[in-house]
Amino acid sequence: MNATPAAKVHGAATLRVEDLTPEQLQAELKALEGPLGPPDSMPVDVLSIRRMALAVEDLDPIHYDEAAARARGYRGIVAPWPLLWLVFFNCREAPLTFSFGKATLHGGDSYEFHEPLVAGDTVTVSAVVSETSVKQGKAGAMGVVVTRREFRNQLGQLCAVMHTTNLRR
Repeated sequence: MNATPAAKVHGAATLRVEDLTPEQLQAELKALEGPLGPPDSMPVDVLSIRRMALAVEDLDPIHYDEAAARARGYRGIVAPWPLLWLVFFNCREAPLTFSFGKATLHGGDSYEFHEPLVAGDTVTVSAVVSETSVKQGKAGAMGVVVTRREFRNQLGQLCAVMHTTNLRR
């Protein structure tokens, strides 16, 4: 089979992994590398911060009281880190799509935290497929795709980096 990379195209996958040589699978994966849609932004508001802090049972006053947050050196009421998931799920104009395979498995996330998000910030998330590889599993070859998402505030400060690994078979 002579497969042509057709990644980043919305719609159902058309190629079966079993029909691809390792070289063809790597070509399909390489076609995924690079920016994943335009950056997307959303405001960080006090109510969302408080709700998330309560949801994760974080009672630190910096998530509820501006004076307490400023007394500890922050610019304002601090968002707990799980608020990144709210941003991630609301800023999804360019989902990762595959031209091959039937199933995607979430392989895990890793995080780097930098400048805290605070109430009044506008956070912008940009995503890029940063790494791809072919891995041999028990059931055959699968694609490994690592997506890097950067979260920056309106000042351009890096707030967090999230690396997500997905496996495609």
